[in-house]
Amino acid sequence: MTTLAETQKQTPSRRQLLMGKIGRKMWDQRWLYIFALPGLVFFLLFSYYPMIGIIMAFQDYNPVKGYSGSDFVGMDNFQTIFHLPDFTNALRNTLIISGLKLVIGFPATILFALLINEIHQTVFKRFVQTISYLPYFISWVIAAGLWYKLLSPDGGLINEMLTKIGFMNEPFYFMGSTSAFLPIVIFTELWKNIGFNAIIYLAALSSIDPHLYEVSSIDGASRVRQIWHIALPGIRGTMVLLFILSASGLMSAGFDQLWTMGNLQVQEVGQILDTLILSYLRNSGGFMGLSLGATMGVFQATVGLLLFLLCNFIAKLFKQESLI
Repeated sequence: MTTLAETQKQTPSRRQLLMGKIGRKMWDQRWLYIFALPGLVFFLLFSYYPMIGIIMAFQDYNPVKGYSGSDFVGMDNFQTIFHLPDFTNALRNTLIISGLKLVIGFPATILFALLINEIHQTVFKRFVQTISYLPYFISWVIAAGLWYKLLSPDGGLINEMLTKIGFMNEPFYFMGSTSAFLPIVIFTELWKNIGFNAIIYLAALSSIDPHLYEVSSIDGASRVRQIWHIALPGIRGTMVLLFILSASGLMSAGFDQLWTMGNLQVQEVGQILDTLILSYLRNSGGFMGLSLGATMGVFQATVGLLLFLLCNFIAKLFKQESLI
């Protein structure tokens, strides 16, 4: 006759049952985990492992001594970057350029996706899509050289056209003008990325039930009303999620673009935080630059995280889609 203690010992606990259930479920889905393993390894190696470098922001980092041997300096590196001569100007330019890209580029991408969605000829629609997102695959080095050539006062195509039609009396150096530089930055950003960014909205638009359009058409709704009452509400969740992600990147104005397209003549309006710290590191010697670069990255990432949490909180407050 078994005792109560022996019966309890033979009966599996709730934790054991749960672990057994999880184990069986993982075994049943083992091929999914195997296929996901390369992606997991990739993110661990290239996204999470490099985060150890955050320690450099609080050290006088020396590659020879490593993380454990470098001197700890606390918040001194942050005070250094905050007191750089052009930090305030670079911060202002970063916020202005990022803000303009968000305010202009975000609705422009949605409008572009809606316009493409209204094209019913398949061949022409694919042609427009292909032409629109091809610039995305061109590096900013090549794109900057292209636009420098087009806007050049010495035989540039745009200057030639504007002078011939009488819009200007003489060639104008667009890339050296502080008043023209910001519009050029916004325009080239749209030219390069609007087609590729619209793909997500086009995918969301394709998931809307076509019967909704048919019913509204029978009721006499115009295409504009169909877009306003069917298309836009259908992609509202996608719009909110992408806006949260875009707003969280407000501290990153586009280093590749500003570094390749900027020059000394437009430094007043074209220098951002990323180009400021790189210019400082290039002109300063020693290993101190490594710590300052990490410090700037931590500062931008922290502000970006706070913006992300704020936008996500506002979205949840208004009962919209959110990421967390």
